[in-house]
Amino acid sequence: MTRTRFLAGLTALLTVLLLQATLIAPLALSVPASLPAVLVAAVALVDGPGTGVSLGFATGLLADLGSSHPAGVLALCWMAVGLGCGALAGRAALPRDVVVCAAAAACSSVASLLLLSAVHAVGGSAGGTVRDLLPAFLADLVLALVAVPVVRWFLRNPSLRLERTRLPVLRGHSR
Repeated sequence: MTRTRFLAGLTALLTVLLLQATLIAPLALSVPASLPAVLVAAVALVDGPGTGVSLGFATGLLADLGSSHPAGVLALCWMAVGLGCGALAGRAALPRDVVVCAAAAACSSVASLLLLSAVHAVGGSAGGTVRDLLPAFLADLVLALVAVPVVRWFLRNPSLRLERTRLPVLRGHSR
């Protein structure tokens, strides 16, 4: 990983968490829209499961530590988003990536609410989670319509492109 790529990821992570806290959450009212989960899903769809899990854990842990609920809930959910979407990396076209990204983010929002309910934390209620799935999906779909093309553009930029190493091919060895 290059220093430029690390700094770009850190900047994106902090920006998304600030936007979530100051703009998305107040505008979404009671709908569990999650811009950080959308970012994790979008990055994982482009770069794969390793990057998705790493970004999901870092983003989730930072969000957990900045909130009043038990640490690890969002980290666990967003790691799952990174792993699931990373497994689909490179297989879908842009419109399908937007839908997959929104579905993964909405499912992670519902899963985090269920986990919070399971540990009896403030903010988690099992009764409203199923009811929140469709509104969360629609809100995350709107966020994904903007986030997925922007993330693709940034990650395909030559200065941020992930370096791929190739193993040397051994020739001349025959039994």
